[in-house]
Amino acid sequence: MEIATQVRITKAMRLSSIFRKSISPIALLTILVCASSVSASEPRVALLVQQEFSQQQLKEEIRDRVQEEVDIAFGRTAVLLNGLVIALTLFPTAAGVGVWFLLSKLSKQTTIARQEIESLHYDTISQLKLLISDAETILGEIQHQSHPAEAETDLLFPDAQIQEFAPVNYGNYQKLLTAADYAKQGDACFFENRYQDAIAAYDQALKIQPDLADTWNNRGVVLTRMQRYPEAIASYEQATTIRPNYPDAWNNRGVVLLELQKYQEAIGCYEQAIQAKPDYADAWNNRGVAFSKMQEYEQAVISYNQALQIKNDYTDAWNNRGVALSKLQKYEAAIASYDNAAKIRPDFYRIWYNKARCYALQGKIELAIENLKRALNLNPNVCKELAKSEADLEKIREHDAFKQLIN
Repeated sequence: MEIATQVRITKAMRLSSIFRKSISPIALLTILVCASSVSASEPRVALLVQQEFSQQQLKEEIRDRVQEEVDIAFGRTAVLLNGLVIALTLFPTAAGVGVWFLLSKLSKQTTIARQEIESLHYDTISQLKLLISDAETILGEIQHQSHPAEAETDLLFPDAQIQEFAPVNYGNYQKLLTAADYAKQGDACFFENRYQDAIAAYDQALKIQPDLADTWNNRGVVLTRMQRYPEAIASYEQATTIRPNYPDAWNNRGVVLLELQKYQEAIGCYEQAIQAKPDYADAWNNRGVAFSKMQEYEQAVISYNQALQIKNDYTDAWNNRGVALSKLQKYEAAIASYDNAAKIRPDFYRIWYNKARCYALQGKIELAIENLKRALNLNPNVCKELAKSEADLEKIREHDAFKQLIN
């Protein structure tokens, strides 16, 4: 063991000797200085590395904090923007809903107001026409007695342009009366239903001044009321000769021809009246009546439609239109026409009677009986006589309710 140790020491001393001989002192000094410098710089380098690591870690922390603050601020801004976008999106919808609600409410109030106005309108018309209705009812009974076959269509006989004047009283100075004075006397007698005196006064006026178209027309109206049809036609012809575009004279002449069952000639007169006065509702209605008499119901409906475009509250036109539509088997449209007529003039018995006929043709027994009952309440005598022989009521004639109403 000692021998080996000595051998190693010997080798070391020999290597040291060789190293000293081979390396100069300067080189050895340099090596020692470098080794010393390296050993001295190692702690400093470690310190710099540690400082740089700390700075990097601080930077990362600061960057993380900044990123966190940015994320929070961005999140808040995004929430605000989303809320603003939602508000802007919902605002037009909310505004639209509000506007729709207001318009709906306004429309409802307008509809209610319009219905009330129409109701007042119809009530006012009904009240204003009450006296006229009574007179026409009496006239209808008279016409039914003289013309029982004319039960389907109500023909309007419009008065001509007769102006009402007070009777002229000149005492014993009859020779001083002018043609105009006699014409006024004739008009006054007409409105007092003194037809013969009216004719005498008109004749005196025309004897003095033959070219009075209105007097010829009024004379024809009186003769029509007296059922002196040929003389009435002659008077209307005189009126249209003097004044070719005289709508009332043409219409009145058509009325007489219709009574004489000269339907085609009557239509020609009505068309002359319409040509002179296109908005002549009475002439359009009478033209429809003439076509109904000829069983040309489609043409009749066209004429009634024209009359109603001019005068929407024309009771006779609505009623006559319902009759024509019923003949065409358009029962629902016919009932709608009767309903419109009833709104204007609910006390006109013929509307309810015609409506009962329409329901009877449809086989709607209860509705037919109900409407017939209303007609009977308004005019029992005429309606009973009509119902006994009415072909359209054949389907309900054997029912007990019908028998109770009629018998």
